[in-house]
Amino acid sequence: MPTIERNGRRIHYAVEGTGPGIVLVPGLGAGARLFGTLPRRFARAGFTCAAIDPVGLEPSGPLPGGIYDFAQAAHDVLAVAAALPPPVALVGTSLGGKVALCAAATGSPHAHRLVLLCSSALQTPRSRRVYRWFELLCTEVDGRLLGELTAPFLFGETFLNAKPGVVDDIVRSTRPGEPQRAFMKAQAQALQAFDGERLCAAVRWPTLCLAGQQDVLTLPREVAATAARIAGAEHECFADAGHSLLLESAAAFDRVVAFLRRDG
Repeated sequence: MPTIERNGRRIHYAVEGTGPGIVLVPGLGAGARLFGTLPRRFARAGFTCAAIDPVGLEPSGPLPGGIYDFAQAAHDVLAVAAALPPPVALVGTSLGGKVALCAAATGSPHAHRLVLLCSSALQTPRSRRVYRWFELLCTEVDGRLLGELTAPFLFGETFLNAKPGVVDDIVRSTRPGEPQRAFMKAQAQALQAFDGERLCAAVRWPTLCLAGQQDVLTLPREVAATAARIAGAEHECFADAGHSLLLESAAAFDRVVAFLRRDG
């Protein structure tokens, strides 16, 4: 598995396929494993797909000072993008969308397209409560219960009812140990201070913002409001999906592929 060193930060990622590059940026507390077979699906669609393990989560290096920094995380993503065949797109889900937005706002030549999945750049009193909830989950609750407690919110009603066995498997595998919980805490604290509205105005890449109508963590209207603040951004909401959009909706995956294949 490839590793990149950047200013003392060690960034590990998994890569599959050949063709134009995609960097998958995971959500809160997660690494490359979050994406399951998604990199293989993108590889079959003709892309070189890299899924990142963020700094702070093994096998990547430790989080400097135990503090999560969105700007540093964005430059980590761009360092991976620079190692992939151009043109490269950044695809970020939830918190990972905020990291990808920070990267896009730099105007880096190492990537050229941005996809935000169930991710909002905007801070609201409600979103701060959601992020504080995550902080409490990873600090005050037994890690063995985390999958059970988050599953009703990470997936939409349709997926929860149609795929209970898949959800059960994900719940069983979601039992973070102390290092991962400390990483989640640092990310949840950083989320409570994040406001990306000014970043939106700096983005010049073609951008696609996708939402799940059944998402109760990042509300569809929050995704729409983010898209409205990025010049020329496209936006679509999928009726039968929740927060884990590309896992829940084949149509959403197809929409991303079509956007990435488009010229211009």
